[in-house]
Amino acid sequence: MTISISSLALACVNEPAPAADNVAEAEIVVQRPLADIYSDGHDALVGAGVDLMRWGLTPYMLPDELLEAYTPIAKFVEGRLGVPVEVVLGDDYADLESMLIAGEIDVAVISPYSYVRAKKASPEITVFASHIARGSFNYGSYIIVQEESGIESLSDLSGQNVGFVDTRSTSGWLFPVARMLEEGVNPETDITPIFFGTHDRVFDAVVEGEVIAGATYDGALSEGRQRRGDGWEIRVIAKGERIPHEAYVARAGLSEAVSDALSAALSEISTGTQQGRRLLAPMLRINGFLPVGDSHYDVIRQIESQVEGANLSIESGTVTPE
Repeated sequence: MTISISSLALACVNEPAPAADNVAEAEIVVQRPLADIYSDGHDALVGAGVDLMRWGLTPYMLPDELLEAYTPIAKFVEGRLGVPVEVVLGDDYADLESMLIAGEIDVAVISPYSYVRAKKASPEITVFASHIARGSFNYGSYIIVQEESGIESLSDLSGQNVGFVDTRSTSGWLFPVARMLEEGVNPETDITPIFFGTHDRVFDAVVEGEVIAGATYDGALSEGRQRRGDGWEIRVIAKGERIPHEAYVARAGLSEAVSDALSAALSEISTGTQQGRRLLAPMLRINGFLPVGDSHYDVIRQIESQVEGANLSIESGTVTPE
């Protein structure tokens, strides 16, 4: 399906326009009416035996907050495709990844690294969209410390407890680890990694002194500073490469008509419209959605290859907070 950039309604007041080279494999002219796209998607779901579309979410933030954020969007998609949607939370990153590969969910909002891993295991899964947050197609990964910690560089972390989210988290593990390895810090032998499961918990662990440093994404830093008064005592000591936002994925066995319809529905949602602002109000940072293809996540594969070269054997849960 070809989708017009203007039809995405992504241009928000005082926000930068999307760069064309970031819209992976998306064309720029709408050739079919949306009603036809949605009708075809509905028929394809019914033909595949899907009378309840299960929409899975990675638990990168607190469950109640995640459900509040995504339920209005899922219900909007339900209305467009005419198939009921059930929002499902994975127990952790690995659980959602496994559910997607096994076909236990129909749609997943999955971390970029989990998407790359799942695509290896199930090549027929299809990424159909990503989102724009704070006017950008990508986001940052940070390694943070307390202001008065005395830590000035990654080499200062040697022998210390460092907080991470999950070994399938892109900004809470993969990219920060790649940055550490560049500086000669091995996360398996030079530090003690502690996994907290969510970005909020990593931020809080640094603030409260449970760990000397933590790996998280840029939004967790800004939101953490707003969430708690002592959050302003946190500073960044290192940044990883920029990361494309979450992958919106359809499981193997669903046709292109389903992916096209899902992509089109999300493309209607933007802070450039009154309805979009209402739907996205719980999301805070997300401005809208855009169609993307598999190549949008090639940078993840490049960083994964760098980290795999270190032959790490760490898995989430190997070391956890008491």
